[in-house]
Amino acid sequence: MASYIGTSAGLYGALRSISGAVGGFYRAANDALARYELYKGTDASPDFSGAPLETFAGLPHETAATLAADHAYHLVLRKRHAYNLLSQNIAETLIEIDAGGDQVAVRPSDPQAVTVAPAAGGKAAVEAMYSNVADGDNAADTWLIYLTNDGGDPEPGVDEPETEAMIFRGGIAILDWLSGAEDDETVIKILVRTRRVDAGPVNIDSIGTTIHTITANTDGPDLINGGIFIRIDMEQAQ
Repeated sequence: MASYIGTSAGLYGALRSISGAVGGFYRAANDALARYELYKGTDASPDFSGAPLETFAGLPHETAATLAADHAYHLVLRKRHAYNLLSQNIAETLIEIDAGGDQVAVRPSDPQAVTVAPAAGGKAAVEAMYSNVADGDNAADTWLIYLTNDGGDPEPGVDEPETEAMIFRGGIAILDWLSGAEDDETVIKILVRTRRVDAGPVNIDSIGTTIHTITANTDGPDLINGGIFIRIDMEQAQ
């Protein structure tokens, strides 16, 4: 191979003789593509393979389309940037319109991982979890615990619930609640819901209907029965 060290002309000649190509896919920025896109689904999640309901350049934005009565509308906002790539949605916004054309208040989500168990002294121990991420601006801020001890089911709107303020850490609130003492063998029924207290105040509750039933126990846990267990470790010779 020829050497061009020490001569600028020779170095230039070597560089000039090198050529090549870089393969791949490229996108050219086009500021005209940058926009927000609003997708709407009627009584179902939006179909993102179709055209958006509206596109607009900035926020806030007031839609021109009207919403018909007696439907639930699922709205998703996405953003397209200058390279023509579209963002993904984090959560849907649900807007319900009743038969009279009025908007139905958006309810918070129901609690998750609800457990109810007998506790010492005839009490009931209630645990639950709630995440405010999906609910966004419509998130709950209060726990509702409905409890009956007369054999009947709890009835929201009739029975008065116990309330506990939610404390959030990283978007998660944990309920750890202990009821009052009941007589031994009393049947306890518990329903847990969430509530958002709006200005007014107007209480907007979740609509969960799962009722947990336990029997109060004032005797404490049963004694452990069984024989004596001896652990023997054995090693097999190779």
